[in-house]
Amino acid sequence: MGQPYGPWQGPGFEHHGAWWGILHLLPFVMLLLLIGVGIWAVIRFTSRPIPLGAGVGPAPLPPRDPALEELRIRYARGELEREDFAQRMRDLGGTDIGDRASPVDRSVPPDDSAPASG
Repeated sequence: MGQPYGPWQGPGFEHHGAWWGILHLLPFVMLLLLIGVGIWAVIRFTSRPIPLGAGVGPAPLPPRDPALEELRIRYARGELEREDFAQRMRDLGGTDIGDRASPVDRSVPPDDSAPASG
């Protein structure tokens, strides 16, 4: 009559030992590993900016002094005269703009008699 089959065996099934079942899990383990590496790569490359190259692009700007910025804003609004602005810039350690008058005299209207170039 032959050997009776167990519930895990059928006709034509050959038992190869315990390692045979582990080898069936190998593709699943490789798929999980591939998904894990993909997730790691996405997190790694999107979490910080990638430098484009050494020395490429403009140099970073030096840190700005808030006191000098406020002084520039007040001068731009017209709250300070040029001499007062220059003195305060020197006092705060900013660049010296000098005490000379502005090269453009706004009290004199522009000369409209000159022919337009073009």
